Amino acid sequence: MSARDLPEHLARAGALFDGLTREFLAPPPILTVTEWAERHRIMSAKDSAEPGPYRIARTPYALEPQDALSATNAIEEVVLMWGAQTSKTTIANNWIGYLIDTQPGPLMIVQPTLDMAKRYSRQRLAPMIEESPALKRKVQLNRSRDDANTTLLKEYPGGFLAVAGANSAAGLRSMPIRDIVFDETDGYPLDVDGEGDPIALAEARQTTFARRKRLKTSTPTIRDFSRVETAYLKSDQRRYLVACPHCGEHQALEWGATTAHGIKWHKAADGTPQPDSAHYVCQHHGCIIEEHHKATMLLCRELGGAAHWQPGNPGARVRGYHLSSLYSPLGWLSWAQIVREWLAARAAQKQGDSSLMRAFVNTRLAETWEEAGDKVSQHELAKRASDRPLGIVPIGGLMLTQGVDTQPDRLERRVWAYGRGERSWLVDVEIIPGDPNLPEGAEGSPWNRLTEARRTPVRHASGAQMLIEASFIDSGGHNTQAVYAYCRDHAHSNVFALKGASQPGKPALGKASMADINWRGKVQPRGLKLWPVGTDTIKHLIFGRLRLSQPGPGYIDMPAALTKTDEFEQLTAERLATSFHKGHARLSWVKPNGKRNEALDCAVYAYAAAVYLGVARMRENDWDRREQKVQPREQDLFSVPLHIPARKPDATEAESPMSAPIATPRPPSKPFTRKPFTRNW
Repeated sequence: MSARDLPEHLARAGALFDGLTREFLAPPPILTVTEWAERHRIMSAKDSAEPGPYRIARTPYALEPQDALSATNAIEEVVLMWGAQTSKTTIANNWIGYLIDTQPGPLMIVQPTLDMAKRYSRQRLAPMIEESPALKRKVQLNRSRDDANTTLLKEYPGGFLAVAGANSAAGLRSMPIRDIVFDETDGYPLDVDGEGDPIALAEARQTTFARRKRLKTSTPTIRDFSRVETAYLKSDQRRYLVACPHCGEHQALEWGATTAHGIKWHKAADGTPQPDSAHYVCQHHGCIIEEHHKATMLLCRELGGAAHWQPGNPGARVRGYHLSSLYSPLGWLSWAQIVREWLAARAAQKQGDSSLMRAFVNTRLAETWEEAGDKVSQHELAKRASDRPLGIVPIGGLMLTQGVDTQPDRLERRVWAYGRGERSWLVDVEIIPGDPNLPEGAEGSPWNRLTEARRTPVRHASGAQMLIEASFIDSGGHNTQAVYAYCRDHAHSNVFALKGASQPGKPALGKASMADINWRGKVQPRGLKLWPVGTDTIKHLIFGRLRLSQPGPGYIDMPAALTKTDEFEQLTAERLATSFHKGHARLSWVKPNGKRNEALDCAVYAYAAAVYLGVARMRENDWDRREQKVQPREQDLFSVPLHIPARKPDATEAESPMSAPIATPRPPSKPFTRKPFTRNW
């Protein structure tokens, strides 16, 4: 190499050195979360209905809240109170990928339960890492047993990602964390393992980090008890304002059930709703906005549109965003589908079932549900009581169940009839004095009378006889073993012991557990079954139906013969009240001091027995078969008989939970002959 070639070689070496420096030694480029997602995020087919590269133009309302989580932004906490089908989980995943790739450090995502955490890791997190090359290079999803990356822990250069459940205190307090994603916070328990609030436990892990951030997302639940609502009310309360395509005025999209603006639809000449005609009426000038305008309306200012987030509480240090499913992009969730869901929820609410309406308000409108369980008046209930005698099943009653409440000095029983649409009638009330701890057969035992009353047929208004098909008895209190003994002896007659579960969200009737254990500590397979009953769930249902003033599906019919007793007062005794558990407010059913509630408890137990018999799964043909047994229709001389009166059972015969079936002759069977055994060699 000559001296005159040296400058050229030095220039080339310098250029190569500069390139290597920029590649390996220079700091990573400063990106926002949205910029990173559009460069590196690949939506997996397992995680999205629209797989492929991530594009913010599909959900432009996500731009601002997503970028509020960027490292260049000084905001410490972001709250998303959003409805379903609005991409709030996508925002959380984008932030997680952004942190792993550009801002590595200790990171945690908290799901409501440990099982949900494992499901999230397998179904959402793992596909995102597999499909995005920028993440796959750093997080190796090996399947070996000794691999550092497991379902609940992902390690990468400079940090790790811990996936935890809010119901496990060990996973929330075990390590220091810089950034946290709290997903579906309204599903978190109030207290975890006796150590306090799970969010407070996790946030305490961030204390030593100056540049900490956290994201809280959830659809809301009950007003004043929703975690995400509480966090949102402490924030600057931003709402997404879109411009009317006709007049240009800005407004937040609202449902409009009680306003002149909002989502509206046409009705046919006969009054039938037409959800496919759903449109939006402008708040300012009444302009008719069709859904195809939504794509243009949703575009934010940063993307060339006019929509923007407007704070309602300026000055707050927390960023809070509220968004309903009305903003869901075209092709995800249409206004017509939302109208159909509201019509179905409204129809169920008219029958006393508010569960669908509550789900609609929470998941579609992203608003909290206000309970109204304390608005049933015993006087209004007594005014609409029907003039019918006790002890007779009225026309329409096709299923009989019994609820029994145990007290130290008596048993109280109520017999309820159920019919189509879960309409119900109180048929009989009886207070049986005696000590329940006296076994059946002993003199003075109230169980003797209970067995007699349970076996006695009840007359139907048509003249037929009906038997009580199932009885549920409360095993709580001081008579647990006595209840177990009685139910064990009469289990073949559908007499079961129950244990009330007063936690919100429990099913009306859970899965039975075996209560009998032998001397070896083994569960006896044919022993006593103990049924968990969601008392709070059933009380919500009963109080909703007590508010129905017109007979129809779900209507509860009370006899006027009980108006001079305290039955109506007992049935409406409890109230929904706010209580505090370890500093957290929650709704619970409470009984005022000095009030009795045995009528309500028995109604809960009787409905649980009806659920056991399948009242919620009954179809029209099932009700038709029952109807033909107790109130057959008129027939002519040439029709096939539809009902044969059942023979009254003899006192020595075994109990049967149903009326005696119609006897049908069976053809004589052929005599059985054993064939000779031969072996084929």
